Amino acid sequence: MTPVTECSIRILLIDDEADLVEFLACRLLKRGCTVKATYGGPEALVAVEARTYDVAVVDLKMPQMDGIEVIERIRAIQPFLEVIMLTGHGSVDSALEAGRLKAFRYLLKPYEFDELISLIKDACDRREQRLESAYQEEMAELMALGHTPREILVSGEELRRKYDRK
Repeated sequence: MTPVTECSIRILLIDDEADLVEFLACRLLKRGCTVKATYGGPEALVAVEARTYDVAVVDLKMPQMDGIEVIERIRAIQPFLEVIMLTGHGSVDSALEAGRLKAFRYLLKPYEFDELISLIKDACDRREQRLESAYQEEMAELMALGHTPREILVSGEELRRKYDRK
């Protein structure tokens, strides 16, 4: 497994504060990240249906669909997507809910940009570890079932695509 570099990270931003999203997207783009800015849950769901992301940065309080529902729904589509929850309205309940959803981190606004970058890298590394582990488990199961080498090759290729392995 190779360490994640900033320029290889695919980030989905989900926040109803357009100025904040655009400012953050510009700063992340300058760091070489691939960024998709969305302005609420419905738009974010369309984005995760269309493309795979490494990390989602999700605001907690948004109209139409709050951050908790967004996380639940995007994880149903991309189960290995790591989530950093941002909020200016922190509470014990929302922190516990973020933990229940296995959000990578719960970060209060305002935050330091360098701290966010560090969390994004760490979240991406965790995603990579989870993908590799799941891939290795399924490959081991394939081998244990006594498939022919050709069947393992074909199935292995499908697993590489499924788990974004090179």
